[in-house]
Amino acid sequence: MILDLVIPFYNPKQGWEQKLARRFTTLTDEHFGGDKHLINVIIVNDGSRDRFGETEIAYLRQHIPHLKVVSYVENKGKGHALRCGVAEALTSYCIYSDNDFPFGLGVIREMYNTLQQGADIVTGRRTRGNYFSHLPFKRKVISKGLAFVNRFILRLPVSDTQAGIKGFNRLGRKLFLQTTTERFLFDMEFILLAGRVTGIRIQEIDVNVVAGTEMTDFSRKVMQQEFRNLIRILLKKKNGKQSRKDII
Repeated sequence: MILDLVIPFYNPKQGWEQKLARRFTTLTDEHFGGDKHLINVIIVNDGSRDRFGETEIAYLRQHIPHLKVVSYVENKGKGHALRCGVAEALTSYCIYSDNDFPFGLGVIREMYNTLQQGADIVTGRRTRGNYFSHLPFKRKVISKGLAFVNRFILRLPVSDTQAGIKGFNRLGRKLFLQTTTERFLFDMEFILLAGRVTGIRIQEIDVNVVAGTEMTDFSRKVMQQEFRNLIRILLKKKNGKQSRKDII
């Protein structure tokens, strides 16, 4: 195996396991020479109430040679789910993606190649593509606001923190596991932590939304939770620098 692929799920739609199996086959056939043994797939059940049982897992095991399933009863949020999945990674390189693969499959190979070339962390950059044209109005305003915070307040090393796909090596993995945000702003916290490490290599890859991707809006409850998380992350800005050797 050369790569861990972590994918979180919460109350997936009927037939999700068949879609995942087809996408995995397409990913390996088109971008990894048809070798299904190269990728260790880690799926995380973030407290789903149904459609995530033994039948679905048995189907996936027939189509994905290396499959790890992490599951717990209570819904904790995407940040928590991904930390649980990343903690189970086995290889030197790890990539996580939303389960609908909104930026396609080729970006996974592109991120892997970039990591092999020496990047510690690779992030998706949506600002130069078609992403914002697909968003509902409220979510577009929030995304633009977060981009302003990233650039002018936190002064982060990348322009976009919230794309749902990132990759990292073992150094990046240790940093990712230091995050504590349970839901969506864990990405911002991760890049904030990474930006304090002297000499870290962070690279951005432009991504575009593929046809058929659904963009849902945020509920008021989620917005309130994320506002509290944003304040907590902003307070972390005062923390000092680290060196690579402090982490490795």
